[in-house]
Amino acid sequence: MSGNGKRFADLVGKVRRLEHDTVEHARPRPPARRRRPPDHEPGDAGWSELPEDAATTTADEYQRPGIQHSMLRKLRRGQFPVEESLDLHGLRLEEARRELSRFLATAGGARLRCVRIVHGKGMSSPGLAPVLKPNVRHWLREDARVLAWVAVRDSGGGSGAVDVLLRARQR
Repeated sequence: MSGNGKRFADLVGKVRRLEHDTVEHARPRPPARRRRPPDHEPGDAGWSELPEDAATTTADEYQRPGIQHSMLRKLRRGQFPVEESLDLHGLRLEEARRELSRFLATAGGARLRCVRIVHGKGMSSPGLAPVLKPNVRHWLREDARVLAWVAVRDSGGGSGAVDVLLRARQR
């Protein structure tokens, strides 16, 4: 050692060797959490029935609390490409509910970001009161995978369809 080595030893002072007879290993990672299966049947989606006053609701868009308004604006302007669509025309209410639930589950699993749901305007419903339109919009509000939806512009189906922005899945 040179003169520098001696100075270092003087600075450090007395050194005592630590004797270990055990080796400490890093803690093992906890096992990955498994996703619980849903508490409902695939066709049920856990959605509630449409409230009485919801049939008269004319909301053409929905935004989940906490979602930036700019996301809704982009969805409204068509800046998210529609990756898949589902047409519910002619289906009974329970059939439409099952199909919508399956479609959203499949879209979420495929990591789709924006989908279109065509529910129709309800012009051929008995009494000319739409049945699917208010129910589909109500179910979309209740689904945790849905961040926002807007009625499609007239060129894409108008008030008979909605573009739905889905939650981005973590990898």
